[in-house]
Amino acid sequence: MTGETTTAPVADLFVIGGGINGCGIARDAAGRGLSVVLAEMGDLASATSSASTKLFHGGLRYLEYFEVRLVREALIEREVLLRAMPHISWPMRFVLPFHRDMRFESETPASRALSVVMPWMKGRRPAWLIRFGLFLYDTLGGRKILPGTKSLDLSQDAAGKPLKPGFWKKPSARAIR
Repeated sequence: MTGETTTAPVADLFVIGGGINGCGIARDAAGRGLSVVLAEMGDLASATSSASTKLFHGGLRYLEYFEVRLVREALIEREVLLRAMPHISWPMRFVLPFHRDMRFESETPASRALSVVMPWMKGRRPAWLIRFGLFLYDTLGGRKILPGTKSLDLSQDAAGKPLKPGFWKKPSARAIR
């Protein structure tokens, strides 16, 4: 038995790769009290992560695939990240213009269901469906930090300036300002 040595582990977890997933796993494990070592070949986030948009989002487009659980989990995680990193994450306003001739990009479960129930729409997205999707998006994750969706009159709001007039929402008593 000479020459045998026993050593304690250097860390509880060894993470290879300092991209978004590796850093996220390392952060989560350290937050749970584990000792963590992270190895990265180059700089942190020097490959794919560095080329990404760096946006946290809840996956609004996944609602067209009826991935409600996935969207809910993503929205909950977005809230966690916004609370955990207010110094490097902040809300960004997005405007989703609507035109009555907008169509689904591809064959999604939502577009197929709509074509059965409302065949005269011929692949177009009705305004009520967009509003319903945004309502789900606002409520699924228990939103506490970010403001909810609101309607804009794009003919009056600065966000409508670069858009063609066909995307302007007509003012109505129901529009939220």
